[in-house]
Amino acid sequence: MPKEQLKEFAKRYDGKVAKLLSLGEDKLVGKVKYSYIDNLGFTQDDVKQLLRLAQDMDIFQYDYDDMPEDEGIEFFGVIHAWYALSELEAPEAKEIFIDMLEDCRDDYYDDWILSDFRHLIKPFRKDMYELFEDRSQLEGYGVWTRLEYVGAIGDMLKAKEVENSRVDEYIVKVLSSCDNALVNASVVSICINEKLIQHHEVIKKCFERKAVDIDYIGDLEDVEIGLGLRKERETEPELTEMQKMFSGFKEMIDRKFGDGALENKLTFARDEPKIGRNDPCPCGSGKKYKKCCLSK
Repeated sequence: MPKEQLKEFAKRYDGKVAKLLSLGEDKLVGKVKYSYIDNLGFTQDDVKQLLRLAQDMDIFQYDYDDMPEDEGIEFFGVIHAWYALSELEAPEAKEIFIDMLEDCRDDYYDDWILSDFRHLIKPFRKDMYELFEDRSQLEGYGVWTRLEYVGAIGDMLKAKEVENSRVDEYIVKVLSSCDNALVNASVVSICINEKLIQHHEVIKKCFERKAVDIDYIGDLEDVEIGLGLRKERETEPELTEMQKMFSGFKEMIDRKFGDGALENKLTFARDEPKIGRNDPCPCGSGKKYKKCCLSK
């Protein structure tokens, strides 16, 4: 699709909303959330046009792969529209965020909706507990979508937007019946964050049936330390198959190059700049990292 077509798509918008198409990514990744009300003067009068941009799939799903990094910033305008609608607490935006989360199959959705769904939905969640609870348990949904719903429940509990007794019932139900180890680990993390020690026994039983992802949350002793039920470990940490493989690899490297060789290499590697998903692939192919070596 020619770049001229993208420019034509952008002409659909004017005034303050059109400015979102030129803001780029920087305002989205800062430690302090950018205020569209304070900086651009958005009001409820802008909601209709913002809703249109927030759902503009011509711009959002445009093929940006062959464009230089300093071009194609119109893509971020759609995401800015999401944040503006959230800041304005426009009720129509709630369904947009839910629908996009539940349709997380595209790289762009994964990068943005999954990473900030809980922030975007915050103004609307007080009446959404039942939805979060129901959909976090639906096995037909992708696991990362389910984890966002579990996280939203944790956010509501922390903010005292839901009765503790309702969340207690949810935790017992999930940990007693769910077989998805990642979902269970996410629920256990709520218990750790809020020190819900009353659920120790059901957590223990969930571990006993091997239904908790210990890569995500640690083993039972780690969880008990997190809950404040013990100060230190009594046994060696339980290792996953992946951790066992890494441990064997580390031993081989240490035997060949000396103790600590692998840690030294990893420390050096962490000092190097992180490769972004949309950065040029370091292999020299000319493609973006996410389209080339990211999954290798």
